[in-house]
Amino acid sequence: MTRHSSIEQERKMIEALRNGSVSTIEAAKDLDIVQPPSTIRRLRKKGFEIRTYWTLRSTEPGRSPHRVANYILMREAY
Repeated sequence: MTRHSSIEQERKMIEALRNGSVSTIEAAKDLDIVQPPSTIRRLRKKGFEIRTYWTLRSTEPGRSPHRVANYILMREAY
């Protein structure tokens, strides 16, 4: 499996969500997931209950904040 396949991105996202919340910024920078919302959408279709909470967050010090999704795993797929 290549490290950029959709299955690998789903695996990395679920592993991270099991340890706590994950923002789109963290998913992109830390997990190397280019389109976190697409990964979340696929996981939801597979039965994972993932909630989205919106926050304002700067991507870098001194920059204006952006509206950023923060994902929280509520229940595993069964």
